[in-house]
Amino acid sequence: MGERVEALLRIPLAIVYGIILYGLNLVVGVVTFVQFFYTLIVGKRHKGMARFANAAATFQYHVSRYLRFATNEKPLFGGPGWEELLPCDFDEQKKEGDMDFDEWKVY
Repeated sequence: MGERVEALLRIPLAIVYGIILYGLNLVVGVVTFVQFFYTLIVGKRHKGMARFANAAATFQYHVSRYLRFATNEKPLFGGPGWEELLPCDFDEQKKEGDMDFDEWKVY
């Protein structure tokens, strides 16, 4: 596919991605709100909600790169999608000397 056709194809895809991201950002807003209160009550983040927010941010990053002509890989349509996540801090191993959230509690 030529660069001109690719550039013109981005216009309808921008509309589709805009609709997808609008709905996704509404859901992420609710998840963030729930995650905030979950963290306050339980004292640690919920792994599933944190990973979902990370996946949504990663997808939004891929869409942004595509729509700004930084890449020709179409997110979800033959390019990167949900499976290609940027690193989440749950994936990092705890190093010796790192403090847990529980160690910061005031008694």
